Formats: sequence, C-alpha cells, structure tokens
Amino acid sequence: MAREYHCLIAGLPDLVMDDKKQPLSLVLWRDLMLEELHPKDLSLVNNLFLTFDHKNILNRLFQRKIGFERGGIISESVVDEISDKKSFDQSEGLIFPKYMTHFLDAFYSAEKPFLFPVAERLLLNGYYRHLESLRNTFVKDYAYFERMLRNVLVALTGRKFNLTVEHDIIGIGDEIETLKKSNANDFGLGQEFAYIDEIISIHETENLLEREMMLDALRWKYLDEATFFHYFTIERIIAFTIKVMMVDRWLKLDFEKGLGLFKKLLYELERDYEFPEEYKVSHGKRT
Repeated sequence: MAREYHCLIAGLPDLVMDDKKQPLSLVLWRDLMLEELHPKDLSLVNNLFLTFDHKNILNRLFQRKIGFERGGIISESVVDEISDKKSFDQSEGLIFPKYMTHFLDAFYSAEKPFLFPVAERLLLNGYYRHLESLRNTFVKDYAYFERMLRNVLVALTGRKFNLTVEHDIIGIGDEIETLKKSNANDFGLGQEFAYIDEIISIHETENLLEREMMLDALRWKYLDEATFFHYFTIERIIAFTIKVMMVDRWLKLDFEKGLGLFKKLLYELERDYEFPEEYKVSHGKRT
C-alpha cells in the first residue's frame, strides 16, 4: 500500500507575504520533506534536484565564475573533486547517479574538448534516461513529458529558422525518429503526444518571458492531470515539489508572475486538503 503524507501537507506553516522575501522557498519545503518523508520516498524526490547539480558541475568544468547553486544534492566539495580530472580519477566511494559518472568519463576521455551545449545536452539526456529507469510510474511519465516538451521546442525552433537540430533532440524511440524526420505540422505526433498542439501554439508566442510562463502553465496543467487520482501519496508530493520549483524560479525572474503562481499553489493546497467524503466517514477525520 502506498504511503500517505497527510501531516506533511496539513502541517505547512502559515505563510505571510513580504515583497522582499520569497513566500515559500525550496529550502523550507526540502526541510519539511527531510523531516516527514520515508527515506525511499525522499530518495525518489531528490532526483528532481539533480538538474541543479548539472549547473554546478558544468560551471566548474567550464570555469564559469558563477556562484554555487545550493539547490542540488551534491556538496560543493564533491563537485570540486569531480571537476578536476586527476582528483576524479583518484576518487573513491563517491555516491551519485551513474549517468553523471558516465558523463564525466566521456568528458575527460574525449579527444576534443566538449563544447558547453554538447556537455549540457549529454547530462540532460542521461538525466531523463535515469528518471525513466526508476520504478515509480509517475516519475517515468513526467520524465517522458519533459523530454518530449523539450524536443518538440527544439524541433520547432529548427523548423522556424531552417536549422539542423537532429543532434539536439535527445532520447531514442519511434517518436524521436518521427520528430526528426516528419514534415507534418504536428511532426506526426498528434496521436502519440497529447500536448503537441499546445506546445506548437505556445512556441508561436514572440515574447520570450510570456512564452516561458505559458510553458510552465502547461507543465502545471500536466501535473494536475497526472495527480488527479492521487491524494496524499508521494506522487502528490513530487508534483507539489515541481510546482514549488517553478514558483521559486519565477519569483527570481518576475516577482509579480511568481506571486501569482504562489497564490495559485496555496489555493490548490487548501482545495486539495479537503478529504474525500468516504474518508471523512470511515476514518472520522477532518470535517
């Protein structure tokens, strides 16, 4: 039987808005999860934060003078260790996803230095494959959605500007080959990928900030649909975590838009905490 987390959701503190502060930080949410989640579920959720580690690793490898991103799960000392070939070769006992090890092996053994976009793409490809290898169906489906969303956007950009983007499309499978070769308006994916028409429409938006907001709205919609029949299982926690990450990003990009997303998140939290009637009756819980 799936574990449920009523206390984690119900126990969120009252949040007071302040124009100078983030109303719900990733740090606060991660601290709550650390206290409440079963270790196996916490390990599953932690996979969502690996993209922050991508940024740290790439920034070190390419000597970008950018501050260390605290959102990841790999410590700064470990990132420093694996970002130097000699120390990476001599390192022992480091525990992080195998796809990162494969990436670093390829990076250090390459005959020609990697370009940043190539390295970024290889890490991302490994990440999606990693997520899709996990046992949790929700995570697998989410990884597929995100990978296809990215791929369709890349293909649309290539089509718009007459660019060759075949090598920028990541993953394998029939739908990937279709995306690379099809000249159809929807790349022949109308039956395979339910969100293709919406992505095409969003891509036509000229304002880049508005386009990003629309893409996140589509992600939000996907998460709502994917968790419709989940109440307090880990799938609900995962979806909520992804939404908190979106809110956090928009509060940094555009506070007003981020504030709007945050209010929506709070509304959904209050709405979703209404137990089904059969739960109220049979368990005598909240009325």
